Amino acid sequence: MRFLFLGIIALLSIQPTFAQINPVSDPENADGWILNKWASDEFNGTELNKTKWWILGENNDYRTKWKGRAPGQFAPHNVIVKDGHLILRSQWEPTFDFAPEKNDDVYYGGSSTAADLSKPITQACIMSETFFQYGYMEIKCKIADAPVTSAFWTTGYHSEIDMVENYGKRPIGNPENTPENLEYKYRTNLISWDPDRAADHEEWKVEEVMKERLASDFFIYGFEWDKNFMKIYFNGHLIKSVTKEELEAKDQWKYDYPQEIWLDSEVFSWYGLPNQADLEQPAEFIIDYVRIWQKEETHSFFDALSFEGPFHFQGRSVNWWSSAASKWRMKDDKALSGKFSLRYENQAPYSGNYSVFSPYGSINLPAGDNELTFHLFIDENTTVDNIEFVFNNPWLVKVVDISALEKGKWVEVKVPFNRSFDSNPSLINGDRLQIRIQSSDIKSDNALLFIDDISFLNDNQGDFPEYPFPDDEYPEQEYPDNDHPTDLGSNSKVDWKVYPNPTSDIYSVESLINGSLKLFDLSGALLHTVQKEKGIIKIDVKDLPKGIYVLAFETLNEVVTKKVVKE
Repeated sequence: MRFLFLGIIALLSIQPTFAQINPVSDPENADGWILNKWASDEFNGTELNKTKWWILGENNDYRTKWKGRAPGQFAPHNVIVKDGHLILRSQWEPTFDFAPEKNDDVYYGGSSTAADLSKPITQACIMSETFFQYGYMEIKCKIADAPVTSAFWTTGYHSEIDMVENYGKRPIGNPENTPENLEYKYRTNLISWDPDRAADHEEWKVEEVMKERLASDFFIYGFEWDKNFMKIYFNGHLIKSVTKEELEAKDQWKYDYPQEIWLDSEVFSWYGLPNQADLEQPAEFIIDYVRIWQKEETHSFFDALSFEGPFHFQGRSVNWWSSAASKWRMKDDKALSGKFSLRYENQAPYSGNYSVFSPYGSINLPAGDNELTFHLFIDENTTVDNIEFVFNNPWLVKVVDISALEKGKWVEVKVPFNRSFDSNPSLINGDRLQIRIQSSDIKSDNALLFIDDISFLNDNQGDFPEYPFPDDEYPEQEYPDNDHPTDLGSNSKVDWKVYPNPTSDIYSVESLINGSLKLFDLSGALLHTVQKEKGIIKIDVKDLPKGIYVLAFETLNEVVTKKVVKE
């Protein structure tokens, strides 16, 4: 953990020689960060590195993603690499061939009622070709100075992390009457796409008002995604943190599964859509670099047949897919190995069949004799006669009788098969694996089973690729010196007292405002957290060594800190 002014302390000792580029929030690399080269980019070339990234809409290919937030549509010509920067443009383009379809009930390039080119806005988006799991994400960028968003975000299985989703400038005339501070807000969100979430589920959202308009200059945004917490940084300074425990209490933690990176610009109608005059000149979201660090080791590729992450094939990474109604979910409540397994959980009445699919082209098996191995855990109260494994191209259905398998434990199942042809590699209708349960095969009122560690005796998939590029060249690291990045800073509205200070045993914290109190040592390590829910609360520090500490008070709207001394 790094508190608000730790970056300034580090400035006093940092030297302008770098064996490895380090996070701005951790200039001395006290946490042992290792750069994930697959997920990082300095954008120093003359074109986008297509091994690391893909452009949504290039060759009219959006894969299975979206085309943008209508009326804006992602267009590949708006992605530019120039002078050491990635530039994502938003433009007014009435000559563009917009998709004749709606997104969120609005036509691309048009309105909610017609594809009439009333809002012919083109934008840009790129995504990473690899995923990663946990890490520190840092971007140096200049937000587009127009009524569009500039976003740095990730998606994973049923989850989304919006590290940066900032709105550059209110439209001319401000038709939605949005406040001026919208242009100063550093916006982050944690979004759940879990199909089983409650109807009244609330997302975790943060909007910190900064001292400057975020489209006025380049700033450095950081976000640490740990298995136990999330932290938000601005120019190296911590401005917000939340623990997994706090998020789980509101069913807001969905963030153990690997994530892929998005960089894009969108229009937000609720803040005001741009008019032609707003985009008289193309708006540019300018990215200097994207850097992703991880601890211990970097991890970009995963065992999809053990449900630990997406398939990586033909240079791309794609997850398993199932509909919400299928009742198949990748979960961490029971796994034979690793963290995740595939769970089927359902209740009578049953109807039709229930399937989960790997991506087209993700299965690469040779012709001839082969053997499928999988591991199955059947709950004691579940009776299912058969599970079907369906190969798409060439087509083959293997019905596996599981009615006599032992329940309440993991059981290994082997299924011999033969196909006359190699797997078809087509990304449109090539070979994939479908796991299916027919409703007629479920004999109990409740069904619960798990599948893990699928493998094939003969598989042409091969090993994961080695990183093929020379290391990027890094400029001298920057450590911004603003000690109060938020607008609240030295003009904080939080009235609070800590006494006695110094103390040898107990601090009393007094304020009319409630929130979360967090005590750190000077290395940034979190030592103690307590929720303040009344006027005066006590913090026991008698077991801590003598020294200087930092007490952070996180309220609904801001984070303030005080130095405290333990005698």
